[in-house]
Amino acid sequence: MSGDPKDPDYDDTEGDLEPGELMFDEGDEDEEGAASAEEIQEAAQAIELVTLPVSCTNEGKGAPLGMGIQRFWAQELAEAGVKAAAPVFTAIQEQNGRRAPALMIFREPWTDERALEGINRFANAKFGLATDMFAQEEKVTLTARLVAVKPGPALETVDTFTAETTAEQLPGEVFVLTQKIAAALGKSVEKQTWQDAFGTANVQAIISFLVGLGNLSALQGRCVPTTSDQLLSPLMDALGRAPEMDVTMQALHAMTDILIAGQPDQAAIPLSVQALSIAAQKRKTDQGAWHHLALVLRRVGDLGSAVQAFQQAINLGPQNAAVAAGFVDTLRAAGDLENALKVAQFAVENGNEGPMVMAQLGSLLIENDQFDEAEPFLRRAVEEGKVPSAYGDLANVLWETTEEDPKKIQEDRDEALALLAQAIEQPTIAKSTLDILLDLHEEEKLEKATVLMLRAAEKHAENATVLRYVASMYLEGDEPSRARPYLDAILKLQRRSLDDDAFARRAILTLDVDNFEDRYDQAIDYVRSGDPQKHLAAAKFLREMIGRDPRYWQPHLMLALAVRDSEGDASALSHLNDAVRLRPNDAEIRNLMAAILRKQGRAREAVEHLRAVVAINPREIEPVVNLASAMRDANMFEESRQVCTAALQMIPDHPEFKRILDSLPPPRQRQN
Repeated sequence: MSGDPKDPDYDDTEGDLEPGELMFDEGDEDEEGAASAEEIQEAAQAIELVTLPVSCTNEGKGAPLGMGIQRFWAQELAEAGVKAAAPVFTAIQEQNGRRAPALMIFREPWTDERALEGINRFANAKFGLATDMFAQEEKVTLTARLVAVKPGPALETVDTFTAETTAEQLPGEVFVLTQKIAAALGKSVEKQTWQDAFGTANVQAIISFLVGLGNLSALQGRCVPTTSDQLLSPLMDALGRAPEMDVTMQALHAMTDILIAGQPDQAAIPLSVQALSIAAQKRKTDQGAWHHLALVLRRVGDLGSAVQAFQQAINLGPQNAAVAAGFVDTLRAAGDLENALKVAQFAVENGNEGPMVMAQLGSLLIENDQFDEAEPFLRRAVEEGKVPSAYGDLANVLWETTEEDPKKIQEDRDEALALLAQAIEQPTIAKSTLDILLDLHEEEKLEKATVLMLRAAEKHAENATVLRYVASMYLEGDEPSRARPYLDAILKLQRRSLDDDAFARRAILTLDVDNFEDRYDQAIDYVRSGDPQKHLAAAKFLREMIGRDPRYWQPHLMLALAVRDSEGDASALSHLNDAVRLRPNDAEIRNLMAAILRKQGRAREAVEHLRAVVAINPREIEPVVNLASAMRDANMFEESRQVCTAALQMIPDHPEFKRILDSLPPPRQRQN
């Protein structure tokens, strides 16, 4: 019944529904990520109808299709005004030595007892929809029972809906059942025909879409039932057959975000990028498709391709504030300030009213020394959107006023300080505000700026960036010891970046160790000198610094390099283990560890570090080559083949990947 031969066969998992193992999604995730636990709990409290998983009574056949029908019903009923959910049930299983949620495939017809158990997971649910599906090659039989929760608790059947259908008739029958279920709940479906509901009359595309929707439900239930390729295939088949299907594109948006964030296998990122690229090409006038592709390309580090995708997106509607702002940010990240300015001007000239775009245009004009031209855009950004960065930029324009009348100059500067004071009281504070305050403190010796910096640290006491600025204000002044409370505060934060942590630890060493900066720089030079005696001197100093603060990551890395020649790889690896524990996102550390492990014949351990390097730099080719090579050396032949195949899809005929692929033994099916 599927539209693609690669539709997945889910592993069948039977078991009891245990507390904490029910996961659901109502399709309201956005590009910023998944809903929080509190939001999920709040949504669960509002649910009135629980659309239970479809029980596949012919030995579990058709499970992805059944999950898609379940999800489709919940979505359509929600549009009709029913607060509905399509939960995914999981059972915790041991997988490769770790406990992970496994998708539960129901094979037995729904009983009241089991249905009530699932419905009761939603405290305020009044109704449930229990569906059995018997899938065969030629036909599908659906029996859906709408039940009401009564005191006891017990279930009472409100109505039963049945359909025996062929593949050609399935979309129409599913839609008719949707209408009947809605009517039984006192609601009506606005769409008049199944073609309207699915956005196409292509039956095979609809069936593929439903299978893909089922795959999406499994992923959003934190289960990965098959490979990224097979998860994406049904949606791509639907898109190929009927590019006009908006519902397919919506599902693809959600699925690629999950695959890229979770990376269940090495092909997840390249296949997701490829899928979004194909979708955008097939839906050339879909701004959302181009925008999502651009965001993903930027996320994985391919700024050049991201710029091209953003260009397509903005040409379809320069009034879209999110597209314009994302395009400008990407060009700035690529160092192309000239074109960033042109894009911002183009968007505003064509009616873009977004406060963020106004703020970006003002900032770019400042960088182009067009202070007067920047002022009106920055004022709009502050007044209409309270854009954090605009406060500091507008203050900068006013402080550098071109007025000649001393009274006017004072008025502009008073307004600048007032803006900075307002910026500090906003929920979010931007670097532009902190930059000008630090400049006014250091260059103008302005006491008001110092007071505002201290107020920022008080107001944003959980913001490591603010604390860093205040610490820097003292470290670079005459009283560096006054930075210590702010450095200590950074290290106490639960949410601080690795860079924030390293800054604070190094600054504290600067306060505690005489001539630390000069001595540390000298030790680094000694490590890189190649002189054994200098290596010994550097190692001695680095060990002393590690003794003072064993959680500062860089001395561990430098010590590993200093002792590798004199004490051997095992000693270096020990220090690198300390470094990677403190700095897990550092590609240099992990590459060094992988090289030593491979040299020691521990290729499988090296693979784990190289996977991390690829995740850190997903668009760089060399880490992927190293990963595929290490997998081959570790006898992980299928994994190596998968990496090479996925890479060759993105970079056809790349000699290194072809060489590794040719060196692998034949796939298992060919051996058999």
